Amino acid sequence: MSAAEEGAADFGSSLRRAREARGLTLQDLAVSTKISASVLGALERNEPGKLPGGIFSRAFVRAYAREVGLDPESTVARFVAAFPADSGASEIPPPALADAEGFERHRRTAAAAVRVLGAAAIVVALGLMGYAWWQRSGRTEEAADARAPVALDRSLGSPPSIVGEAPRAAPASPGPQSDTTPSAGDAPLPVPSERAAGLPTSQPDGTQAAGQHGAPLVVGLTAEGECWLSVTVDGTTQPQRTLGPGEHAEFRVRKLLTMRIGNAGAIAMTLNGAPAKPLGRAGEAVTATIPADGFGSLLR
Repeated sequence: MSAAEEGAADFGSSLRRAREARGLTLQDLAVSTKISASVLGALERNEPGKLPGGIFSRAFVRAYAREVGLDPESTVARFVAAFPADSGASEIPPPALADAEGFERHRRTAAAAVRVLGAAAIVVALGLMGYAWWQRSGRTEEAADARAPVALDRSLGSPPSIVGEAPRAAPASPGPQSDTTPSAGDAPLPVPSERAAGLPTSQPDGTQAAGQHGAPLVVGLTAEGECWLSVTVDGTTQPQRTLGPGEHAEFRVRKLLTMRIGNAGAIAMTLNGAPAKPLGRAGEAVTATIPADGFGSLLR
């Protein structure tokens, strides 16, 4: 018997001995490898011609060796050496002797990597969506705070008085007026604090008499820009509203009008049709109290 024939005979016997050493039958091996018992028996009988041939025969040998505790790669190498014609070694160049099991192993690894990457992409997408929602919520709250009267008053501090209480000190003696001092017509109308008293009841232009005879004061407000407005007329508080550019509001006053304005520089006021001094600067929130019987000093 030649060396090749001895190696071939020994190959099948070595498989059988390894199987029997593990206490396995061919049927047991067929269940675990998913290979028919007749094919496994052909391997043990050194009958590779009954196998599909090529890469499939090598895959069967590898599966058999793994189940019985033999090294799969060295067992396949022995099979190729013992049965070169039936193992399909000549059909595939040596570097490409990868088997079906190796391909499946790589496929499973790639599938697992794809699943991990997919889960990571979902987590990142959810994180970005949450961050975008948080950013939009923050901007919405900031915009609401910017429109709220309380927020504006906080940012500007306590507004000055429109007429204030009685002077605490005698006025300084008149002197040369500085070039930087605004004229009476251009200066913004001072605005009262929350505790400011009402206007004087005595005016030199006769407006006091009009109030005493019951003639109402008509206060007209025309918006030159967007502005929120809260008005209390003769003790009745009206709902807060927002005036847009060009809009006009008018109030008839018999005793007292108190109004809070969110953008004083955007409001032009008239008193009984006569233009009044500016209420304040653009973006400034002010509170103004106007009695019906004493508003002459507020006119231009």
